[in-house]
Amino acid sequence: MARSPIAGTPRPRRGRPTVPTVRVEHPHEPVADGRPAPRSTAAEHAFFVEEFRGVTIVIALPLLTDDAVAGLARSIAGFVGGDTRFVLVTRDHDAAQRLAAAVGTATVVDAPSTWSSDELAALWIATTDARVLVVVAAATAVAAARVAAGLGASKLVLTDPEGGWGDPPRSFAELRVHRRALERVLADRHDPLLLEAIETALRGGAFSVNLCRPEDVELELFTFDGAGTLITLAGYLQVTDLRVDDLPAAEELVNRGVEAGILKPRTRQQIAQMMVGGLGARVIRTGHLAGLVGLEVDAYGAVSVGEVSGLITVSEFSGAGAGGLLISALLKRALDRGLGSVFAVTVSDDAAAFFLHRGFTEVSRSEVPPGKWTGYHPERLARARCFTWFL
Repeated sequence: MARSPIAGTPRPRRGRPTVPTVRVEHPHEPVADGRPAPRSTAAEHAFFVEEFRGVTIVIALPLLTDDAVAGLARSIAGFVGGDTRFVLVTRDHDAAQRLAAAVGTATVVDAPSTWSSDELAALWIATTDARVLVVVAAATAVAAARVAAGLGASKLVLTDPEGGWGDPPRSFAELRVHRRALERVLADRHDPLLLEAIETALRGGAFSVNLCRPEDVELELFTFDGAGTLITLAGYLQVTDLRVDDLPAAEELVNRGVEAGILKPRTRQQIAQMMVGGLGARVIRTGHLAGLVGLEVDAYGAVSVGEVSGLITVSEFSGAGAGGLLISALLKRALDRGLGSVFAVTVSDDAAAFFLHRGFTEVSRSEVPPGKWTGYHPERLARARCFTWFL
């Protein structure tokens, strides 16, 4: 990504925190249609293995391709260490046997015919004992949603040849906000009952529903950016104050940021100091920390300026919105504290693009408080780019 020149940059403007809608991608390999293909990082993979530990995921697979079957097998193998259970719902016994052979299970059952307590109890036991269960159901999407609701499964993945909502797909949607738009978009799909399936699962207790192409299940389960749309009733992440229990996870996040060259090295004391008064983005279902940011004020005396300190998320600057949510909350906190402006410094092109998209203005290094550069590493200083937001 080319660096934007400082010369000719408009003067910093006043603004208000914006809704986090910008998607900033990782560097990706191009795919056949010319769009970038997200890929899972080791950090994201580890995060989601822990996030879905002990959880049941129902996946609807009405149409199977070789790539879809291979990706599904990799996904299931990737969760072996996390005690995650899978229920794969497909259209007929031939497809079921193909799936069973690919993922290494011999347990294939028919979907309940009456959804009675007896049949559901048998399904509960089969799901628990098999770890990977294949269920045959003719009306796959709605049947899969009923299976998810009947099991009380935390997640349902619906697959459709057209993938998620939009091109490129938007990462997240809230059913209570976007229902009418989803109804219009999904009415002409291969399965016209996708919205009914989504509502059945969410109102039946599922925490989230993913809508993606069958070939993209692996990306949906192991990355925040994904390749489809994750749908919830009322949001996926929330921003809260950081607490002492978050220190180990925060240290791991910061250290990953340092290894990736995004963050400067910090001692444990500096990380803990950043966390005091800092903010965390949490997955609502589990409370797991998906990102954090600090607001540095003390270092700049009485100049009424704050610094975005240590912004990092599990997927760096993900389309999942963790970074956007954190920045919006941080700017509100800075405004509440009576600050006049907030600045950020980065040596990462991805981070620079993120700040520009969020509405920050790029400025010269001389336009941030001089105290920022005390003890700053010369090599980082030569690459540092600065951004300001006036409150």
